[in-house]
Amino acid sequence: MVKKAPAPWNLTGNGYVILYWFKKENLKDKCFLDDSLKESYLGGRGCVMLVDYKSSDVGPYKELLFIPGKINFNGKKLYTISKIFVSTLDSVVNGRENWGIPKEHANFSWMSDKHTEKIFIEHDGHEFFSATMERIKFLFTFPLTTSLLPFPLVQTMNQRAYYTNFHGKGTGSFARIKQMNTDAKIFPGIDEYKPLVVIKVENFRLTFPLARTEDYVRMR
Repeated sequence: MVKKAPAPWNLTGNGYVILYWFKKENLKDKCFLDDSLKESYLGGRGCVMLVDYKSSDVGPYKELLFIPGKINFNGKKLYTISKIFVSTLDSVVNGRENWGIPKEHANFSWMSDKHTEKIFIEHDGHEFFSATMERIKFLFTFPLTTSLLPFPLVQTMNQRAYYTNFHGKGTGSFARIKQMNTDAKIFPGIDEYKPLVVIKVENFRLTFPLARTEDYVRMR
C-alpha cells in the first residue's frame, strides 16, 4: 500500500550536485525530454543530482535525477526534470501526483567510507548507472543554498503543468567523479560530458512546496 503524502514535503539528507553546461543541439534528442518540449529546449546550465534522503514525508529514499537545462515554457525560462529514478514506490507515486515529476523505481546500492562513495543503480535487473564519487580532501566547506543554485521547475503530466520552486540549504564541499558509467538507453549518457563543478552537499534541509498547476495541452 502506497502512503499518500501531499505537499509540502520537508526532507533532509546528503548528496551530490554535478553541474554541466549543455548545448541544445547536442542533447535535445538524448535527454528524454517529452516530444512536446523539445522545440522549446534552450540548453545551458543543467545538472545531475545524486541524493540520499535520510528523512522525508514518505520516509528515507535515494534518488538520481537529470535536469538538461532550461526550456522556454509559456514565455518563461524554467527548468524541467527529464529523467529521474528513486528507490521507493511511495516516492514514485507521490512525486508524480504532487509535482508531476516523472519518477521511476530503481534499486540503489550506496556504499560510503570517509572520503569516497560508490553508487550502483539497477532497473528491471539491469545496472544502468554506476559512479564513484570522492570528496576533495583538505578543501574548505561552505554554506550552500538554493538561492545560489536556483532550479525553478515546470513539469507536465496528465494534461497539467506543475510549477514548483523548491528551496533549502546545507553545507557544501568540492568533490570529483573518479568513475561514472551510464546506459544511454535508460539515462542520459552524461559520462560523455565534462562537468563544470561537482559539489557534495551534507546535512541539507529541503522543502518542496505545494505546486501551482494549470491545464496543459500537449502539442503534437
